Amino acid sequence: MSLFRSEQMEFYNLVIPRESAWDVMNTLGYFDSVHIIDHDATLPQINRPFSNYVKRCDDVLQKIEQIDDEMRNFKIEKKYCPDVIDLLKKRNGSHKQFEELEQDICKVADDLEHQQQTLTSLQEKKNTIRENLEVLRNAVAFQNEDSEEASLLGFQKMVGVILKEDELRFKRIIFRITKGNIHVEIMDIQEQFIQQDRKSVQKCVFMLFYPCGDLTQKKIQRVIESFSNNKFDIPTSSEQQAQRITMLENQLNEADQLLHLTITQINKRLQDLSEIKHNCSWIEEMRILVTKEKYLYMNLNMLNMTNSVFHGQIWLPQGQDQKIQQALRNLHGNDKQLPSGQIQEQQIQSTPPTYYKLNSFTYPFQEIVNTYGIPRYKEINPGLSTIITFPFLVGVMFGDVGHGLLLFVCGLYLTTEEAKKSIFSGLVPMRYMILLIGFFACYNGLIYNDFLSISLNLFGSCYNLVDDEYQIKEDCVYKFGIDPAWGSSTNQLTFMNSFKMKLAVIIGVTHMTFGIILKGFNTLNFNNYTDFFCEFIPQFLLLTCSFGYMDFLLFLKWCTKFEDTKDAPSVITTMIDMVLRPFDVPEKPLFESGEQQRFIQLILLTIIILCIPIMLITKPLIFNLNKKNHPYQQIPSQVPDDDANPEQLQNDMQKDQSQPHSKVCIQQHNQHDDIGELIVHQSIETIEFVLGSVSNTASYLRLWALSLAHSQLAEVFFSMTLASHIGEGGFFGTIGSIVQFPGFALATFGVLMCMDLMECFLHALRLQWVEFQSKFYKADGYLFKAYSFTNIKSNQQDD
Repeated sequence: MSLFRSEQMEFYNLVIPRESAWDVMNTLGYFDSVHIIDHDATLPQINRPFSNYVKRCDDVLQKIEQIDDEMRNFKIEKKYCPDVIDLLKKRNGSHKQFEELEQDICKVADDLEHQQQTLTSLQEKKNTIRENLEVLRNAVAFQNEDSEEASLLGFQKMVGVILKEDELRFKRIIFRITKGNIHVEIMDIQEQFIQQDRKSVQKCVFMLFYPCGDLTQKKIQRVIESFSNNKFDIPTSSEQQAQRITMLENQLNEADQLLHLTITQINKRLQDLSEIKHNCSWIEEMRILVTKEKYLYMNLNMLNMTNSVFHGQIWLPQGQDQKIQQALRNLHGNDKQLPSGQIQEQQIQSTPPTYYKLNSFTYPFQEIVNTYGIPRYKEINPGLSTIITFPFLVGVMFGDVGHGLLLFVCGLYLTTEEAKKSIFSGLVPMRYMILLIGFFACYNGLIYNDFLSISLNLFGSCYNLVDDEYQIKEDCVYKFGIDPAWGSSTNQLTFMNSFKMKLAVIIGVTHMTFGIILKGFNTLNFNNYTDFFCEFIPQFLLLTCSFGYMDFLLFLKWCTKFEDTKDAPSVITTMIDMVLRPFDVPEKPLFESGEQQRFIQLILLTIIILCIPIMLITKPLIFNLNKKNHPYQQIPSQVPDDDANPEQLQNDMQKDQSQPHSKVCIQQHNQHDDIGELIVHQSIETIEFVLGSVSNTASYLRLWALSLAHSQLAEVFFSMTLASHIGEGGFFGTIGSIVQFPGFALATFGVLMCMDLMECFLHALRLQWVEFQSKFYKADGYLFKAYSFTNIKSNQQDD
């Protein structure tokens, strides 16, 4: 029953000599049962003993990430670690392990960085040669009579290379600074250029003809320098141009060869890093080992260091202390000269953390509860009941046999291994919740007798169709759910509307009553009898005597056979008359006599009225009496002396371990030092509960509204697509059904299976958090955060 209430926690002091700190923390990391308390949460990380080690780990992890980026750029696959703990046990080293890891990784990163710089410089050299070559080739193409005539007229020429995307901006700027007195020629380069970031870009060659003038030439040169980094000179003679082109082509071939050789070397180096050493690639193994070192030192920083001794406070689940003590005793084997850590049980001085043993089935339901708030220590956990109530509430709103079966099949698929590798892997943690929602949707669909808006005749009917009118059979009761005859009746919508509304109220009152009962169990568990008698009992009586009585009347009315439906009394009218006209005899009683019903309702109304002042004033009065008779005294807590030397601390620990340890019962309810504060608090609680009983009950009507909307949408989609063709029958009806089926399937999947399911899910969350959990759930605890190497995830899991 660990999910019903949190695990029993025990409070310990942890003492570790500095020379054994790494070994002790490394041993504790494999237990998954140690919650380390930060001795000073306000202390900056930079002021802690091992902040330098943490920073070095961050630097090494950054280098590993750079290597990962290179592997992704070269499209080299690596094997992720399937079992982190198994890898850590195989590579279990000493406190000097990080020095070796840092040295190896930095050497690899530096070599790759040097190779990458060489590759970048070669790529830049190749681009420069190509640009020069393209400029010369295009300049030769322009050596015609027009260019010679331009030279004779006193025009100057300037050429270069710019990005294709800058062409329009370049033309616009050149036109403005020369006031249009220039001629621009642009020639595209067909082959793309590779930049430093390995992105391909398109470039083009420009050629400018402009009148002679130093000022104009300087302006144009500044513009060209802002667009292009390289300047190229063009030989004047054709022979020189041909020689230059030949020389550049040779240089380009040499640059290509060197570039290919460098890429091959880098690729081989990265392939070596992706080789599997233990159960994953070398680079992934290094990342996990360095992450472990960082995680170890960050938790070691949470301890307080005094005179070369670390000491701190930890929480342990009950029964784990013996395993940890045995592991610490065996830490150094037979070498008794080396000191090891010790744990000493202490008196509980603060509220323990909340710890539940979860699995893949209970995890998603507990996450729903934790999103609202963490359960208080030893408080009843709503997560246990949520396993049934939450999928059931969604199923009530999503009730349809066909849609529920589709959802159930999806849940079954998500439980397979194939789903973990598919695009639906993100839904795998929710697989059991989806499975249960589908099951309860089928169950409620059978109650509603609704299969894709079609009624199912599973057990026959209790009605006979005589002259187009239904007549009920004598002493016939339909076995389960709604009789299929209602599916073709003229008042089907009115009947289902009334039925689902009443069913929603019954479910809501039952759900809230269950929450109040859990509050009673909480008060008894914490020995808080004041809240038991002054809050739980009045609240339970108020809800059951009001809305619980209304549910009783609904069942009584369903079980009573009336000769004429007009003689059936209205439950809503009965409840209104119970409050506004309590002394009047009901005209249409549901009991054997009106006097009997009036007497019972007077008793219930009296109980309701008495419960309100009991909730309002009794708790402040009891608190005031206790405060006068027993003034509050604070017991000073015993805190270990931080200035004690190691020998004295060691002796005190051994002395204390031979004495019995006292435990205290943690009082979980709120303490109020001022009677006025308690009166205000109790007034708010009373008003909130009384008004909330009405509003919360009305809030459960969303079960009726969404269920009705779901069935009506399904009926609309079916009637507008398949119904007419199925009714027509024959060849044309079959063809029409086949043609219309894709539209029906898309509308069903998109609107009902996706949008409506999400809407039902969100409304069920509201009912779970506000209407149910507010009756008993304090949600002011904090989670047990185990210091465990299982928290180190593989990169594949992080992605």
